[in-house]
Amino acid sequence: MRKSFFPFLVLLFPLSLAAAGHDVSTTAARQSQPVVTGNGAGFTAAWLEEAGQLRSVVAGRVNHDGDPLDGDGISLDQKPAFSVAIAHSSSESLIVWPANGGLSAARLTLSSVQLDAVPLVVTKDPASQPAVAWNGGRYFVVWSSGFQLLGAFVGTDGVVTAPKTFFNQPASDQNQLFAPDVSWDGKQFVVVFGEAPPGGAPPCTCVPSPDHIRVMRVSVTGDAIDAVPVRIPGVHGSAHVASSGTESLIALDAGADTTTMIVREGANGLQLSPEVPIFHWFYGLSSDVTWDGAVYDVGWRYPITTASAGWLGVTRISRSGSVIGTLFAEAAGPPESLFPPAGPSIAANDGGEFGLVTSDTTSPSSLSKVHLYLTSEFAPMPAAPMPPQNIVSYFTGSKALIEWTSAGDADGFLLEESIDFGQHWFRVDVLAPAVRTVTVPASVGNQFRVSAFGPGGLSGASITSIGSAQRHRASR
Repeated sequence: MRKSFFPFLVLLFPLSLAAAGHDVSTTAARQSQPVVTGNGAGFTAAWLEEAGQLRSVVAGRVNHDGDPLDGDGISLDQKPAFSVAIAHSSSESLIVWPANGGLSAARLTLSSVQLDAVPLVVTKDPASQPAVAWNGGRYFVVWSSGFQLLGAFVGTDGVVTAPKTFFNQPASDQNQLFAPDVSWDGKQFVVVFGEAPPGGAPPCTCVPSPDHIRVMRVSVTGDAIDAVPVRIPGVHGSAHVASSGTESLIALDAGADTTTMIVREGANGLQLSPEVPIFHWFYGLSSDVTWDGAVYDVGWRYPITTASAGWLGVTRISRSGSVIGTLFAEAAGPPESLFPPAGPSIAANDGGEFGLVTSDTTSPSSLSKVHLYLTSEFAPMPAAPMPPQNIVSYFTGSKALIEWTSAGDADGFLLEESIDFGQHWFRVDVLAPAVRTVTVPASVGNQFRVSAFGPGGLSGASITSIGSAQRHRASR
């Protein structure tokens, strides 16, 4: 696969001055890996923050209008951490993070009072990638220890139960377990997680083998209801889950695609609906899902290059799994990490409004900042641009000149190549909106296709096959 990203793309794809998003704190430190949960009419976010040689787990509230309420934020711990999880009850939030090889947690009230002067210890044993859900009485924290999934409960009084294993990978299976997520469906917990082949252990979330995302039920006491988790068909990298109280929706990431499926309890166990495509892009996507009291909201980020902001998308889905509509907003800055960018976190407040957080690299500091995007800042997603027209190619030596025309409504073009007669396509380049011609290395028989893109996604593609014909120019 050939890839080429050029520094001049930052000039060809300038940032919009009208981008949405609100700072969640007033600090100038580097912020990454944010998560969010509802907080009455507003939201509470938590993230990792680096200043000098110090890395902290920090939290902060944002009101209904997107204004930060806790200044620089509330430092919960100063031990190195690599991820954060968060959930809320009616009076507080619980934030969980890996620390010193185990898991720590802290409770934060709606008025920003930290209830635990010393972080709670969930487990001292090796733990990674925690997730947490509230069931109306206490929090359930789940995590992976490699070949096991474990859980522990945290009460509103700060009492932590002993960790309990609810899934053991069979001794004959060498795959490791990663990235669990959990929700409460009103009767039991629904847990989704992935399997990583040997050598692909966390934090790797690439799953080249099919049927390696699983879903299972866990009881109110933390015991497995499904002795054998249900395998989700297809090749996916990760999954997130939210529940309405009747059914659950799983958001699946499969390379450059985000899809969803409904999970219901049937007479013979869990039943999966057909997978529904949500969005397709040309970089890897990572999504999250929440239930807002009326519909499911699936959020993701789709950047153009490492030097451009791109957009944020949210698709609203009914309890039957039907797509109701899709919204978008322009991101405040380029993604904090290299591709694939860290996925956003999405949650709903008591008013049924969603808030989406992600880490953006914004000028002039060039430091990544956590930004919250509110429902009111999203607009209906437009249609994808018109496909390029009149694509032609001219081959000479070892290079091909490819030309096309366009209606001019695109934010750029994607150039892809196939060397097996269209069975597989590989990204070659991401081109600026003014480009209508490109020269690339090629061989006779190769195929190239060009798609236009914008906030509405990718257009259909126009294809040209490389031969030895004389040059033909596209009409302009």
